[in-house]
Amino acid sequence: MSAPLPTYSFLPWLRRGIANSLTAADGDTTVHTRAGLHVDLQLTGNPVGAGPAPTATFGQDIALYGPGDLVGVDGRVVVRTEPLNWITNFESNYLPAIDFYDEDFPWRYTPAAPSADQLRLRPWIALVVLTEQEFAEAQDISGRPLPYVTLPDASVLPPAADLWAWAHVHLNQSVAGAPGEIVSTDLPGVTGRVQTLLSQSPDLGYARLLCPRRLADNTAYHAFLMPTFETGRLAGLGLDPAAAPFATASAWADYAGRQAGAQFPFYLRWYFRTGTHGDFEYLVRLLTPQPVDPRVGVRDMDVLSPGANLPGITTLGGVLRLGGALQVPDTDLDPAQLAERQAFENWDQPFPHPFEQALAAFIDLPDDYSVQTAADANSASGLGADVEDDPDPLITAPLYGQWHALTQRLLTNGDGTPAPDPQNWVHRVNLDPRFRVAAGFGADVVQANQEAFVDDAWQQIGDVLAANSRIRFLHLATEVAARWFTGQVQPLAAAQPERAFALTAPVHSRILGSPTTIAAQRRASLVPPVLTSAPLRRATRPGARLMRSLPFTAAVSAGNLLARVNAGEVSAAPPKVVPPGVVTVGTVAGAAPAGPGGWWRRLVTLAPWLP
Repeated sequence: MSAPLPTYSFLPWLRRGIANSLTAADGDTTVHTRAGLHVDLQLTGNPVGAGPAPTATFGQDIALYGPGDLVGVDGRVVVRTEPLNWITNFESNYLPAIDFYDEDFPWRYTPAAPSADQLRLRPWIALVVLTEQEFAEAQDISGRPLPYVTLPDASVLPPAADLWAWAHVHLNQSVAGAPGEIVSTDLPGVTGRVQTLLSQSPDLGYARLLCPRRLADNTAYHAFLMPTFETGRLAGLGLDPAAAPFATASAWADYAGRQAGAQFPFYLRWYFRTGTHGDFEYLVRLLTPQPVDPRVGVRDMDVLSPGANLPGITTLGGVLRLGGALQVPDTDLDPAQLAERQAFENWDQPFPHPFEQALAAFIDLPDDYSVQTAADANSASGLGADVEDDPDPLITAPLYGQWHALTQRLLTNGDGTPAPDPQNWVHRVNLDPRFRVAAGFGADVVQANQEAFVDDAWQQIGDVLAANSRIRFLHLATEVAARWFTGQVQPLAAAQPERAFALTAPVHSRILGSPTTIAAQRRASLVPPVLTSAPLRRATRPGARLMRSLPFTAAVSAGNLLARVNAGEVSAAPPKVVPPGVVTVGTVAGAAPAGPGGWWRRLVTLAPWLP
């Protein structure tokens, strides 16, 4: 039994908790530092006396933690980095990545709601990969909550507006419903099977950030996990996050106040180096198409003197082109080359060519020898005087595929009439010299490996032999049952039908007597199954002691017991009667006095003695 194929699902983002209630859009300049929510709390008191319950509503604006409140990331939330730290042969056509155990971690502190189509939500952190020439190490980190690097040119950073596309949730199980139904994210959080899956096993999902940079070969890189928004950058440098223009302002996109050579803090950093070459895809992309010589894949074959008194092929200079499996496509040939190829392909048109007629007569000689003398068959072959004057049979060429096509001749039938389809595969394989060469190579392969092929065939036929053995046993059982039925059951049914009915009782559930089986008809009758059981058959056999002691008559005998039971003349047990002296309900009802309530009081008095 094969294992099921692994199934993966991907979500563009994921959130949990109250952050799903955010409504401010990404880029909203009215949201400063943190995203906020207005929460109403309604209090209900217990009334004093019979008055209504007192109620009061209190409103409160709540600010949620944002990137400006964070100055570090716990390393335990990171489950994998791709590549690992200090890997020196990373494939240059791969994308660096970092995975987090918490599925909602990259979007947890983003101070904005997702886009209207529910597909875009920028993470509050970004993965940035830089060469050693693109940044400068920090000179003074005293008083700074996070380490940082200085970038002379911020253009090496990924486009800030596209960071939503380089983060996703990876689930190791399908969250699709019925065919055509896709369970997607929705406010708040995720719906349906996604939420159920993560609540049952959080290990089935994780979040991933990718760096969209195209890496160069044999180059050293440093990977940084940086804050996406300006509030996070300022907090990491120990500055006031409130200095950011608004909560979702980018840490490196152009806006008023941006200065060159800015400092960028990071939460995590690792080093790696790419190799000289990428993976197999990289090697394949190095392949470039080249024009191929039209002679590739073909070999000239001389057919001027085929031997065996067969006429040579004089067209096309007495040469045919033997093709291989790989040849230049027709679309890569110029008109002159294509016309030349077609001329060699259609060398025997109109079919059949005189060479093919002579070759067919030569191959048909074994079939002619079965009905004619060798001299007559050779004389009628038309293969020339050397063959016609030879009174002995000739060793002819093999007829390839004769057992598959169930034919002994080519082009003609045994009576000389044309074959029904003289251009089908068996004729083409045997009459075209190019195809005969390939068939001959195939025959050589079979002959060289015939012992191994036969051994494999015998191994495969083992199950066939076992199946055929069971089929033969079934045929034997069918014949034995038929002979037993005609020799034993039918005569017994004619002489003693009830005896035959009892004898065949074990198979009544498998025999149809009408739309239902015999067993179903018997259950609907008065004849109980015990009357056809093996113990009763032994007790009622003709030589049994019970049968010898019973006063049978011509009308009452063991041979008509079932018929009399079915007619109601014989019962398996006497009818049930009430023993004399037993108090019954009828007796009580008759003895009860008249008047209201009298009968039931009398009945209660006699109740302990009622049967």
